Amino acid sequence: MLTIHQQTTARRFIGLGAAIVALLAGGCEWSSGGAEATETELAVAQTATTAAADALPSAGWPAEINGPIQWLHTDVSGWAQTASLSASVGGGTINMPYSKARVWPAMDGLNANPWVIVNLNGQWYAATFEWFRFGQTAKPMSVLSGGGHIKVAPLSGWRPRSGERIGLMVSGLARTTMRNVKERSNVVMVTWP
Repeated sequence: MLTIHQQTTARRFIGLGAAIVALLAGGCEWSSGGAEATETELAVAQTATTAAADALPSAGWPAEINGPIQWLHTDVSGWAQTASLSASVGGGTINMPYSKARVWPAMDGLNANPWVIVNLNGQWYAATFEWFRFGQTAKPMSVLSGGGHIKVAPLSGWRPRSGERIGLMVSGLARTTMRNVKERSNVVMVTWP
């Protein structure tokens, strides 16, 4: 979820964009005397701003994640979303190529944690399930299907079922108290094969 500050900032940027679009659509005229918007133009800009703000994704959270998330490791929801992730599962591998794999600094050879976001009995849970070394972007499917890698209840014994939708994400080091960056990727929903 976005913090109040992030929501306010996003709305300001969207509002500015909507105002520019409204002015351009209305044939914006600039003069030394300035330009005054009519009530209709202001209403259009406000409507566009409100609609755009309501349509904002929650800082990289897919609409499919439709409730609060319980964080089983560090809550990284407020960390800046600086990395772009594309993810897939198949052929025995969880592929999570992300744009910061060779950017985030390594600590003891490690620079990221992969996350899984699971809906268990109507509650969303997020947990790290492994470590990524500098430049690493994949793990064997067995780290989730074999269980035991999350190590925190209620997901410590969870195993994905074929057809189950899960979210995948990558963050800077968050599994313990060791930190390198307080940044994360977007969340990608995948279907377990």
